[in-house]
Amino acid sequence: MRIASAVLIALALVACGGTERRAERLWRHALDQVEKGDTEGAVETLQRLIRDYPDADIAAKARDQVVVYQGLAHAVKSYPMRRARESMIQIARAIEAFKAASGRPPASLDVLVPAPFAELPRDPWDRAFVYEPAARGYRLRCHGADGASGGTGDAADLLVVNGEFVGPSP
Repeated sequence: MRIASAVLIALALVACGGTERRAERLWRHALDQVEKGDTEGAVETLQRLIRDYPDADIAAKARDQVVVYQGLAHAVKSYPMRRARESMIQIARAIEAFKAASGRPPASLDVLVPAPFAELPRDPWDRAFVYEPAARGYRLRCHGADGASGGTGDAADLLVVNGEFVGPSP
């Protein structure tokens, strides 16, 4: 009977150690994915670790890291649109300064070079922003990731009207 108990205890320890090793392998794989820039893949791997090995010692770390990597994945995904907005705000400020000095908006954005810009900012997809002057105002537009009017998500148009960011254009 003692031998059977010892064998069961040994098997339990080996099985438990195997579970920890498999969980650790998933953890290392997730870290490798992050190093390669695949934060979404890392999140999936960590979620698998948590689902398959919830009692493993590393699972608690994985739970914390999933939150961090989800935030990082979101930040990476939203960066181009955020950058487009920031560039549009800079251009709108320059247009407003020109308008304050001359009493009218510029006929084209080219008058903003060389001052205040050494060269006109381009959108994150390396396209020119669309400028539409009017008698008393202007529209500044970015056509989003797809470069076409309309769209949703990263393909949505962004719009500034007379110095006010109004978000996605109609």
